[in-house]
Amino acid sequence: MSDTHAPARTTLHLLNGFGMDHDQARVHVLPSVRKLLALLAVREEPVSRAVVAALLWPEATARRAAACLRSTLWRLAKPGEPLVETVDDTLFLGAAVDVDFRRACRLADAVAVTERVPDADAVALLKADLLPGWDHPWLHAEQDWWREARLRALEVLSTRFRSAGDRHRAHQAALAAVQTDPLRESAHRTLVELHLADGNPAQALRQYTAYRVRLRTELGLEPSPEIHRLVRPLLGGR
Repeated sequence: MSDTHAPARTTLHLLNGFGMDHDQARVHVLPSVRKLLALLAVREEPVSRAVVAALLWPEATARRAAACLRSTLWRLAKPGEPLVETVDDTLFLGAAVDVDFRRACRLADAVAVTERVPDADAVALLKADLLPGWDHPWLHAEQDWWREARLRALEVLSTRFRSAGDRHRAHQAALAAVQTDPLRESAHRTLVELHLADGNPAQALRQYTAYRVRLRTELGLEPSPEIHRLVRPLLGGR
């Protein structure tokens, strides 16, 4: 009987920090290589060498930036399947590389268009930041987009979990949205509704009060009448 082994898998982690695993073992990646892999991972389409060089080394001359890119490509770790592939004058992430951020994006898209209740890992995937602490102009738009996409997905998930009778995960999803954006009223409103549905009026009032204080302190605004109506009976009609 012949031995069969599953092919080794390379996983690129961009959520909650950079990392790369090959066959479940962490691989050391040089800083310049990290930036190259991250750039290609957040972009689904191939990127020209000239654009990659200009984005990663914006202060260098075009000639120097191209040299830096060649050096970085040469230094790529080679765990098995190619990490970066080329077609003509473009670069793209190797087809065999799994990227947690891409999986999270697919999940966020699926949440928006299907009624299926996802598995227990969905909230953990959607609550994660994209490369926190990385401050590169080429990444800012992707970080902003992901923040909004996952907030919408978390709120939809919370509603879906609640409809399915899973209040625990409904709370988890709503709380993850609040932690991501502490001034997002729709997420606070969902938590207030969940606390009231669970028979916890004191917790609902604490949630509302914490949001109201923060909103006043940071923006000088008041909560909307919609969320205020939820707790008005607890405030003696005030």
